[in-house]
Amino acid sequence: MIVTNVRKVKGKVHKRKAQPVVMNIIIAGGGIVGCYTGQLLKKKGFNPLLFEEHPEIGKPVQCAGLIGREVVDTSQVPFPPDVVVRRIDGARFFLKNDSFEIERSKAAYVIDRARLDRYFSRGLNIHVSEKVQTFEEKSGTHTLEVTTTKNTYTCDVLLGCDGPFSTVRSVGSFSLNPRFYPGAQYIVECEPQDDFVELYVSPPFFFWVIPETDETSRIGYVGPDPLHSVDRFLEKKEISGKILDKHAGVISLGTGSIATQTTALLGDAACQVKPLTGGGIFYGMKAAELAVNHLDDLLQYELEWKDMYGREIIVGLKLRKLYENLSEKNLTRIFRVFKENTDAIESIADFERHTSLVKEFVKHPLLLKLAGSALKEFLRDV
Repeated sequence: MIVTNVRKVKGKVHKRKAQPVVMNIIIAGGGIVGCYTGQLLKKKGFNPLLFEEHPEIGKPVQCAGLIGREVVDTSQVPFPPDVVVRRIDGARFFLKNDSFEIERSKAAYVIDRARLDRYFSRGLNIHVSEKVQTFEEKSGTHTLEVTTTKNTYTCDVLLGCDGPFSTVRSVGSFSLNPRFYPGAQYIVECEPQDDFVELYVSPPFFFWVIPETDETSRIGYVGPDPLHSVDRFLEKKEISGKILDKHAGVISLGTGSIATQTTALLGDAACQVKPLTGGGIFYGMKAAELAVNHLDDLLQYELEWKDMYGREIIVGLKLRKLYENLSEKNLTRIFRVFKENTDAIESIADFERHTSLVKEFVKHPLLLKLAGSALKEFLRDV
């Protein structure tokens, strides 16, 4: 950030040499969003201090590791080639004995999430095994006093990238009360048949089978008792390959305030997550790009975020509520509507913006019938 001082001498305006603003910035959380934010700040000449509660960046893995191509294409920090372990060309959807598939060449990538986190952390000032516990504004100033598990620090800006159970969110009393969904994923010796993801509809989310290498697949679920649910899924599908690793995590969904002038929430802490799929890397990175441009007043970051993505979140949350409350009969009927319109899905669907499909499918009589009257009007305006 650069400030140019202006002074007037004998009726003429003279500009002094631009001086960099001295600003102390603390980032709570050393995951992908925290480290990406740190890299963007370094590009602007800042030296943020990051606190990561775990002893190692990138672990534990709490992500399925499937991202849209747009994440890589638009990242302001280039992705290293070795982070992408497979390219995805489409998806198959299953409900009981019915199924359909959508083909989208190279629409998504399977990534090594731990390796990506470590790559984004390079050159940053990170304190591992240290967690932000509380913070408060020093009386009569805009300076924040941040207390961690090891020490006390001061800063001008605090960015909460500290995950679904964010300390910054709870201490800051933001009007955001998330709903939490637990999830689990196994790395299994199960040879993929091709480069398609498989999704098995099972509210509140779905089971997934993501091809990883030529010999392994990622198999997971978000919902109640996820570890037991994945075990049952493996038995049902007669997948008997060796389980090489297990990951677990939580998805936070909701909407509300995410910033003050000097403090902001980003990523999972801000519920910047796609409500229908639980993916959060794209939204978290876009939030970081907006936040670093408004360090002098983070309320502007919140306004821009909600202007660009807020409606997407709100619509997704309403559709999620509808999805979770569908009867088995209506779920089957809706599945058939999508099956009968795969061409439209292939041409319209956006990996990161699910309302692109809403605009098309809300015209369908069945979907309008199932949606409540208030939701009908809301969706028509999307």
